Amino acid sequence: MNKYYIGIMTGTSADAIDGCIVSFDGNFNLITSGSVDHEHGYKENYEECIAQGVKEVHRSKKLEKLEHDLNKKSLELIENLLNESKLSNEDEIAIGFSGQTVFHSKEKSYQIGDPQLIANSSNIKVISDFRNFDIAQGGSGAPLIPAFHKYLYSEKGKEKIIFNIGGIANGTYLKGSEISLASDVGPGNCLIDKITSKELGLPFDSGGELARKGMLLPNLLDSLEKAIDNINFGYPRADEKTSYYKLLDSGVLLGISPNDALRCLTELTAEKIKNFFDYCNQPKEVIFHGGGTNNSFLMDLLGEKLEREIRTTDNIIPSKFVEAAAFAYLAFMNRGKVFNTKL
Repeated sequence: MNKYYIGIMTGTSADAIDGCIVSFDGNFNLITSGSVDHEHGYKENYEECIAQGVKEVHRSKKLEKLEHDLNKKSLELIENLLNESKLSNEDEIAIGFSGQTVFHSKEKSYQIGDPQLIANSSNIKVISDFRNFDIAQGGSGAPLIPAFHKYLYSEKGKEKIIFNIGGIANGTYLKGSEISLASDVGPGNCLIDKITSKELGLPFDSGGELARKGMLLPNLLDSLEKAIDNINFGYPRADEKTSYYKLLDSGVLLGISPNDALRCLTELTAEKIKNFFDYCNQPKEVIFHGGGTNNSFLMDLLGEKLEREIRTTDNIIPSKFVEAAAFAYLAFMNRGKVFNTKL
């Protein structure tokens, strides 16, 4: 068993690669963490590729370029983490590498990123292809981080929900030491980011300040909620960002100012999180992580809707690095395919 695990994660927001070195020797211990930005234009090219669908992306030169960039930046981050921690490939280390999801269904999941190249270049064993491994075991391949939520937060006699607000929002409902339910719950940041980029040329709504200035339009919010329920309904489930983008393409926001649109989309994200909270009997403890925690307006809305103190994972691990640590944990638990180094 390895002593240290490097978790490397890039999510559906596709804005950066996050990584950390952790140890599960006894208790959880965060050794170091860091991020590197993707190459310029990576996010835009990635979203073009996922819109094409899996059959076309296999022949895409653009996708090959994305994979090259992802491999390069992942190796850069691994080197940074090793230097920061003063560890090397001669230490007992394994890498949990998420890859970048391009296509996902209950039957098959497809990620770019070359685990064998990462293993060979770093001279460190890599565990990857976690989603297809989970599908082969009878799971849905997403969300994968509930096992890590259980490891960190399960507690006998207590009920809790841990929400991850990334491009898609997902929740883990813990009853004592067991996962009672784990599911994607709706759009997280993806629709907010899409409108902010398309209409205002900004990567995201910093702090939710643009949405805060907008007006809530009840009829529009009602239309958005009904449309979302037509796309995905019930739990458990695994959502796809592209299905939510089709909602924007339908023209539902036509003629709506960017601030008002962002106000309603932020409300939509909060409402879908509340729906899952209500479905899970409104437990007293609710904990958040993911990029959405940086949206103070969204977090204010959630505090009001859930009537709970807003807590994050930051007392254990910074919210930004929870998913990276989760893939390190999946590697620790051998819940993926092993890619040994080939010298």
